[in-house]
Amino acid sequence: MDEKLAEARTKLLKLSEAAEVDGEPLRWFEELYAGAGRNSDEIPWAKMEANPKMVEWIAERSEITGRALVVGCGLGDDAEWLSAAGFDVTAFDLSQSSIDWCHERFPHSSVNYCVGDLIEPTDEWLEAYDLVVEIHILQAIPDSIRDAAASNLPKLLNNHGYLLCIGRLLTERIPDEPSPPWPLARVWLNSRFRALKQLSFLSFVNEDTPTIDRYVAAWNRDTTAM
Repeated sequence: MDEKLAEARTKLLKLSEAAEVDGEPLRWFEELYAGAGRNSDEIPWAKMEANPKMVEWIAERSEITGRALVVGCGLGDDAEWLSAAGFDVTAFDLSQSSIDWCHERFPHSSVNYCVGDLIEPTDEWLEAYDLVVEIHILQAIPDSIRDAAASNLPKLLNNHGYLLCIGRLLTERIPDEPSPPWPLARVWLNSRFRALKQLSFLSFVNEDTPTIDRYVAAWNRDTTAM
C-alpha cells in the first residue's frame, strides 16, 4: 500500500470508528467526501474510471438494456460508463458531497445523480430496474445493518432485472488490515439473494492487491420460478 493510500485509509478508519461509537455507522461517508477538498486521492476506492469487472460483465451481455441503478455511486465513473453504453441511469449515494462532486465532474451528464439510502430506498425505485449495480458497498456497511441493506437490493429489480455485485470475498486468506471493508462470505451473499436465480459467481484477485480475494457475482429475478 502506497503512502497516500495508507494515509487515506487511516483517516477513513478514524471517521468510521467515531461514527460507530456515536451510533451513526454510515455518517463517515459524507465526512470523508466533504473533507476531501475535491482531491480524489483522499477517497481510497476512487479509481477515476469504471470498474473493469463491471465493464467486462456488461460488455458480454448485450441482451441487458434499459434502466440501471448504481448503488453508492461515489464519484460517478461506473454510472457514466453505463450511460455511455446506452442505459438510462440513476445513481445514488448517501453523501451529498459525493453527489455534488459528480455534478461538477460531469456537468452535462444524462445520469440522474441523487442522494439516497439503500436502507430506506425511495418507493419509485422499487421493482423499477433492469440492472442494479452494487460495487464495494455492502462490504463497507457494518454487520449490524448489512442484512437490511442487502435485503433491499432484490426489491429494486423489475420482473426480469439483473443484480451485479462486486466486492471482497471472505476466504481463509484474511487481509492483515483493520475494517472496513469487511469481506463477505459466499454463503451469506447466497442467503441474502436466495429469492433470485444465481447466474454466476467468480472469485478473482487484482494484480495490485494479490493477497485480497474478491468476487463478481450476478443474479436474475426469474419470475418463472416463483
